[in-house]
This record gives sequence, structure tokens and C-alpha cells, in this order.
Amino acid sequence: MQTQTVGDLLRAAREKAHFTLEELADSTHIKIEYLVALEANDFDALPAATFIKAYIRNYARLFKLDEKPLFAILRRDYEESAKGQLIPREFLYPQLKKKTSWLPIRLVLLSVITIFVVFFSYAAWQFYQLNRPPALSLSVPLENAEVSPNVLVQGQTTADAMLTINATPVALRADGSFETELYLPQEGTNTITIKANDQNGKSTILQRSVQVKF
Repeated sequence: MQTQTVGDLLRAAREKAHFTLEELADSTHIKIEYLVALEANDFDALPAATFIKAYIRNYARLFKLDEKPLFAILRRDYEESAKGQLIPREFLYPQLKKKTSWLPIRLVLLSVITIFVVFFSYAAWQFYQLNRPPALSLSVPLENAEVSPNVLVQGQTTADAMLTINATPVALRADGSFETELYLPQEGTNTITIKANDQNGKSTILQRSVQVKF
């Protein structure tokens, strides 16, 4: 069953009262072309919504209709624009309906993309961790520091690395820190070379120049 519109109800009330459009135009002082447009729901051919509502009230009073259901149907089918024109709701919300129907697909697509990004980021991080050389830092001695022949060397590297200082192996603590005393027999500028090797064959080398004074 087809849903009745405001125009359908107004025309039915007029015909039931055996009024012609000409007679109605004389009684309400509304242009006959406006009456034709109103009963045809052709609101584009009518003035602003304020006038349309007034025309509906004239019908309701003349044919003893309850205007509230008429306006409810009008609001169901049309919405008043900022400019005061009545616009069919089907023209206002088709894109919204389309977006709503696409919402589950978008959620699935977004979930897939999120999982892919997380997986790719994790894989990239693991690849970086496996292929980067071991971390290595030296806290003592400082660059160009004046030192005695017995030099204290302190620093930090990766816990599972193999460390050498001037080609001599040095033991690491559980956290990867190290501390050892190095003998430099030559007075003047000496270079200390610290090298850390990991299990994948990657290495990091630091060099520190000191001034030895006897």
C-alpha cells in the first residue's frame, strides 16, 4: 500500500467536500496554480515553507481536518532548509545511507590495514634489531683526558656482545657494562680502541685518544 502524502490528503478532502479548485481558490484567496502544486506535492512551484503551512491550515479549517497529522506527514517527507524551502528528505540523506551501508566494509578494511601496519612495524623492528650493530658507549676516560699509564676504562654494550679493548678480550657484567684497567706504556698521545661484536657478526668500534703522563 502506497503511503499517502500531504497533497493526497488535501485533494481527497477537497473532492469529498465536492469543491473544485476554482471554488477553493475563491474561498481561500490562494492562487489556483498554488493549489494544483500543493495537491501534487510540487513544493518547488510554491513559495517558502511558511506559506505552504498556511495553505495547509486553510484546507484544514475549511474541510474540518486535524492539522497536526498533516504537519506530521509533512515533516516525515520534507525538511525545511536554511532558506525556508521544503526539500524532500530522500534528497537530503542518500549519501548518508550510502555511507552507513559502507560502514561495516570500512570497519573491516580499517581492521585489516591496522593489523597489516602492526605486523609490518613489528617485522621491521625485528629486522632492525637483528641487523643493527651492538650498542657501545664509553664513559671513562674522556676524550684527550690526561691519564696515568694505568687507565681505567668503563662503558656499556649489548649484554651478549664480545668486547675487546686494544684487541684484549674484556668480560662483561650481566647488564652489558664493563670496567677494566688498561696499561699504556707510551707517554703522550695514545689511542684506545674498543670493539663490540655480536652473534650475527655485526660490530661497533669506538676510539678514544688520551694523553699519558708518567
